[in-house]
Formats: sequence, C-alpha cells, structure tokens
Amino acid sequence: MTSGPREPGHHRRPTAALVASALVGPVLALVGLVLTWSVRDELPASIAVHWGLDGEPDRYASVAGAVATAAAMTALLPLLLVGLGAAMHPTTRGPLAGIAGALAVLLFGLSFGGLTAQRPGVPPQAFPTPWVLPTVLGAIAAGLALWWWGRVPPPPLDATRAPVPADAPRLDVPDTTRLAWTGRAALPSRGVVLVVVLALLPLLVVAVVGTPWVLLLVAALVALLVVTCSARVVVDADGLRVTSLFITWAHVPLRRVARADVTTVSPLREFGGWGWRIGRDGRRGFVTRGGEALVVERVGEPAVVVTVDDASEAAAVLNTLAARES
Repeated sequence: MTSGPREPGHHRRPTAALVASALVGPVLALVGLVLTWSVRDELPASIAVHWGLDGEPDRYASVAGAVATAAAMTALLPLLLVGLGAAMHPTTRGPLAGIAGALAVLLFGLSFGGLTAQRPGVPPQAFPTPWVLPTVLGAIAAGLALWWWGRVPPPPLDATRAPVPADAPRLDVPDTTRLAWTGRAALPSRGVVLVVVLALLPLLVVAVVGTPWVLLLVAALVALLVVTCSARVVVDADGLRVTSLFITWAHVPLRRVARADVTTVSPLREFGGWGWRIGRDGRRGFVTRGGEALVVERVGEPAVVVTVDDASEAAAVLNTLAARES
C-alpha cells in the first residue's frame, strides 16, 4: 500500500502554524464563556453591545445573546483568514496564521472585555481600560509567535548555482565597473490624500466626539501609512533592498537572484491592494500603483515585485551584478 505525496518538510511548519491559529479563536471563545459564567450574577439583565460616535451605548441585548455573539465572532471571524491561507501558497501561511491569531485575541478582548466589565449602575464601556493593554500585548505576542513558527527559511544555496540566463537584460560594461541603482516606490500624491481621508477622518471624528483613546489608533495608522506608502529601492553589490525608514521590506542578495526583469502589475487583481503585499502565488510585492514593475526571480523562493520607474534599468543592473556572482 502506498501513500500519496507528502508535503515538503519546510512547508509543514507554516501549515502547522495555520492549524494552530485556527484553534486560537475557539479556545478563547470557550475561555470567554467560562469567564462570563463566573460573573453571571454580577451582570445586568440587559448588556450594551454597540456604541455610537459619542461613546454612549445605543444597542442592548440579553446576556445570553451578547455572549453568543461574542463567542461566534471570536471563534469564527479569524477562520476566514485561515481559509484564505489554506488556499494560498504555503509561504503565505505563516503571516496569515499570525494575523488570524492576533485577530482572535483582539476580538476576545473587545467582545468579552466590554461584556464582563459591565455592572449595574456602572456606565458600560466599549473597551474597558483594564482590558486594553493585556489585549494589545496578547495580540502582538500571539501574532509574532505564530508568524515565527510558520516562517519558511530559504533553502541553502549550492556551492555552484545556475548562471543568470543569457537573454536576461543586462548592461554591456566591463566586469570592473562599479554599478548601483536607486529609485523610489511611492503612492501618487492623490492616492496618499485619499488613503489618509478614508482611514483617518472617521477615527478622528470618533476620538473628538467621545472616545479619546482612539487617538492612539490614529497615531498607529499614521505611522503605518508613512512606512507603507513609500520605500527606497536600491540595487548594488549587496543585491536588492526595499526599505522604509527602519523597516527592510525585502532584501535579495545577489546569490539569490535567478533573474530580474520587467513586468506589468495590477495591485488589486494580483495582490489585493497596495503597500507591502503577498500574492496568492507567494510573490512578495511592494506595490504602490499599477503598471511597470521590477520583478526579481529568487533561487528557491517566490519572486519579489516592486513598482518603480525605470524598472528595465534596475533589472539590467541587478542581472549584471548577479551574473558576476555566478
């Protein structure tokens, strides 16, 4: 009796991390049910389950209804990300496992925290202060742990590697010529304004009207926008680097470059959006617009795609440098 093909060893870890992330939500939902049961005699008959822009509750439910909703959200919503990870390239499962696990912890803190903290005569809060720090730290810890567990380390390089294909674009210069290229991948100005308005304006309204702590979320989103809307792209003797401030989004050493070329990118269709993205086929991309992009095929790893002007020149420089390392 023979068995079917087994999953490669370096792909088992991301699958195991994804499976573990699928269990985080149901386990926390069970914890929430136990926690609510332990304080059931202290809860009011009617529980606030929704808050308006002014921070005041505007919808109530029975304890049983509120608990059922909290448990369903905590257990089921992260499974959407788990299902997405299962349908995508194995190298995407680690990051999605981390996001799913972090989301489960956040949902647990938001739903059961606001529910179990309610007491007769005490104004209900959407996210009680004692729950904020443990929830945020727990989400970060769970996300990083699952991501680290599910990461796929690059396979070791052989002593000799295949040369860069002869038809790959390159520069006709002596081998002693020092080469370097720099560019920038950035959202168009109109895109930046649109993203800022859509992402930050509603939060600012909520913060000013009645929930000041939301300003922390605004600050975090501003920082995220700064590092994901623009990146410096460098090609030199160290390979390809894509960086924003202190974050290195991609680093491809020359010995990992199989071939560099030019491609055309559709951010939504191929990557589901803009910024640092992972495509369904496992490609990593810093995508800020549609159109021309540099694509770097890597040895033993999915390709890296970066939307930059003069991508053909960047590809020629990278191929020329990589060929010298062959």
